[in-house]
Amino acid sequence: MADKAETKPYSLVPPEGDPKVGTVCMAILAKIIGNKVRLGLHDRWYRNYQLRRNQHWKAQSPQGVPLATANLLFTHIQRTVNIMTDNNPTFNIAAGGQLDENMKSGVMDLQRATEHWWNETEQQDVLESSCLNGEQYGPAIEKVTFSEELEYGLGDVEAMTIDPFHFGWYPVNMAESRNLHKQDAVAHFYAESVRKLREKYPDKADKIKPDKEMLKELYDTDRQEINNPSGKQGSTLVSIATAVKELFNFMSGSGSEEDDEDTLLCEMYVRDKSMVETKDVNESGEVIKISAPKYTGQIRCITFCSGGVVLEDRDNPNINPYIDPELTRQTYLYDKYPFTIVNSVKDTSSAWGLSDFEQLEQLNMEIDKALSQFILEKDRSARKKLINPLDTGVPNDHFTNYVSIINPTSNMTSQGIRWLETPASSIDYEKTVAMFKELFFLVSGTFDLDSAQSKGKDVISYKAIAALIERAATMHRGKIRAYSRLIRERGRMFLSHVMNFYTEDRWITYRDADGKTSAKMINGSSLIMPAKLTVVSGSTMPISRVQQREEAIALAKMKFIDQAELLERLDYSNRDEVIKRTQAGPMGALLNKLTSVGVPQPFLAYVKAIAEADPKKLAAEVKKGNFPSFTQYSQQVMAEMQGQDQADPAKDAEFKKVEAEIQKAMAEAEKIIAERELITEKIMTERVTQEVKMAGMKFDEEHLSMERAKVVNDIEREAAGQHERGVKMGLDMVSAQNNKPGFNVRGIKSDNEEV
Repeated sequence: MADKAETKPYSLVPPEGDPKVGTVCMAILAKIIGNKVRLGLHDRWYRNYQLRRNQHWKAQSPQGVPLATANLLFTHIQRTVNIMTDNNPTFNIAAGGQLDENMKSGVMDLQRATEHWWNETEQQDVLESSCLNGEQYGPAIEKVTFSEELEYGLGDVEAMTIDPFHFGWYPVNMAESRNLHKQDAVAHFYAESVRKLREKYPDKADKIKPDKEMLKELYDTDRQEINNPSGKQGSTLVSIATAVKELFNFMSGSGSEEDDEDTLLCEMYVRDKSMVETKDVNESGEVIKISAPKYTGQIRCITFCSGGVVLEDRDNPNINPYIDPELTRQTYLYDKYPFTIVNSVKDTSSAWGLSDFEQLEQLNMEIDKALSQFILEKDRSARKKLINPLDTGVPNDHFTNYVSIINPTSNMTSQGIRWLETPASSIDYEKTVAMFKELFFLVSGTFDLDSAQSKGKDVISYKAIAALIERAATMHRGKIRAYSRLIRERGRMFLSHVMNFYTEDRWITYRDADGKTSAKMINGSSLIMPAKLTVVSGSTMPISRVQQREEAIALAKMKFIDQAELLERLDYSNRDEVIKRTQAGPMGALLNKLTSVGVPQPFLAYVKAIAEADPKKLAAEVKKGNFPSFTQYSQQVMAEMQGQDQADPAKDAEFKKVEAEIQKAMAEAEKIIAERELITEKIMTERVTQEVKMAGMKFDEEHLSMERAKVVNDIEREAAGQHERGVKMGLDMVSAQNNKPGFNVRGIKSDNEEV
């Protein structure tokens, strides 16, 4: 009986080194692009791009007919993007298990590193681009990788927004965007310069060719020339470009124009379950064979171009191969693709989702039509025609804008000279535009802040603004969830790259508990741990600054927040200096001025001691001679500064005594200030306690009133019950007496018994 052939796991792409790898990958890419074209996604996205760029009319304007546009779609998309990205997100990182003290500190370092990277690399700008793509096309797609070219060759994490024209997955019928990491392959493809690729891969330079046909399907050139609908270029510009190209080819010694053209470069991540056998030695010293996955996390990355020319075929590039696999298994990108896709409007039948443009395009076009018709009638009304009958005897050229005299042939003929009356408009264009505008904002779920303004008032209450912001958040709840997930995925991928590739010490900045900027050194490889990053939902949404300031002022009046917190909420400029001056008081300002003019430190201490000392105690100490006069003190200080009293122990002892007295006076002054502040705090505490007691008394009174009412009700109910029971008992007794057997006087019945 023949042995069974070894079964190999099925792989979408042939093994590495197989000549069919490029052909198979190109076939997968063709299916991805072909499916999007078949669904009409590229045409739909291109139309959305036209609408945002104010190219609403598909045909050229007929002669004399104005085609006006009021691009409310642009206003809607800009407003939505600004709402979604008004603030930086708030991150939270939680451990995935039991951690010791060192690992708890590492969790804080991961959160600080995330916040540092977000601010220093301006990730908010990348988020704005992603939201703009999501609102314009429907899907918002991001890619997070570690680029060795950043930070002067040291490398850093890079997040980029992916054009939906340049992205796809296989199999192509994915319904939920959350299932992206379960797909067999994910592809990122775009136009790249042939010259650049030939420079990077010189061993395959002769195989790298331009790919014009595939690039046409991506609409890149069409979108770049969207503002030139006619497609015509100036003859001068064309001739200059041709001359420069010929000059460049002549100087480079090459007549080929391929280097100046582009080709389609694709980076495809494939789920590959191939296994490899390795040898190991067990405890007994025997050599054993162990099967292990060939690719880290079963992810394989293939880069190809020009119809299937394989440039690279490598292991998972998002995992550091020089770190222990058991550690890297805890990082987020170990078995996931470095891509994230979310939808502006979810479509449960397609992961590409929907955009608001599909619902709003027709309404915006109706507004454009109404405006164009109104402008046409306005122009006709403005160009009035003058009736000049032939028998008036006045030539037409006599009717000018200048002051002049005309001579009609008679009074009767002069009556015929008049303006031609145009018919009145049969449509109220203003109401028509207003109706479509109202429908537009109703369907889009957005609104104008002007709607919060009361009649006759120019100020909007901060409560009304807060209510409007809350309403906007409710209308955009689905978008908020989607973009929060986008930020969360980006943050988790960043931490994965930090753990894998921050193998050297790096500095990060953060705000400490006192709100000051601090710096700390971290090492990503020492921070590998099971940790999950989350984002506070809605933290990127706008907040009412007016509301925050009004609340801060009210809380400050009630002594619930201090001066520093109030100035922080008010975003007051130079608030640190204001707080310092307030804490120092008038004397502190005086001492600062004396320091600025060069007054020695001993004199500053002398002045401060006098200012903070109790007047009565100071006078008594001066009278006793315990506190020196200014003349005595100045002589001692000058002598000390000039070194004249070094050989006089008595003077030195006296000077030290004076300094001790000054320090004592300063300590007493500080004690008095502390006691005063303590008394103030006690007063405030007593006030709060009294208010609490008063509220408690009021509550007790209400409670007692309720108890009294309850007792009275119970007594009344008990009395009524007892009365009913008494009546019933009496009736029962009478009935028993009447129905008693034997002798019954009332019934005059004999009780003798017959024998």
